Amino acid sequence: MLPLVAGAMALALAVSMAVVSATSLTIERHRLVALAEATALRGAESFDPARLRRSGDEVVAPLESGRVADAALEFLRGVPEVSHRELRLIRADTPDGSRARVVLEATWYAPLWSEFLPLSLPIEAEALSRSVIR
Repeated sequence: MLPLVAGAMALALAVSMAVVSATSLTIERHRLVALAEATALRGAESFDPARLRRSGDEVVAPLESGRVADAALEFLRGVPEVSHRELRLIRADTPDGSRARVVLEATWYAPLWSEFLPLSLPIEAEALSRSVIR
């Protein structure tokens, strides 16, 4: 009977460790996506007001990749280092001149060490944002 109880306890411990690690990874991924969206929004607001033009009912705010990258770097400098480990800005540009695209990468570390789960994983998040002026 004792081997069955020990086996059940080991299985319960392994499942618990997997659930904790999966939850931690999911939360970290959501936090990175939120940061990428906020950074892309800041990049979308980096347009030059002198270049605004009217197109129908909307005002078009053309973006430049250099301004988007500068705004993204400036925004990320204000982010505390403890929020994400090894945070890297992979890309900050404008694919079409009207939207800002930001790609961030960070490293997730498992909260509990295990032989069966990876110790760390790189995670990546991409976000697009567009300024709409009416």
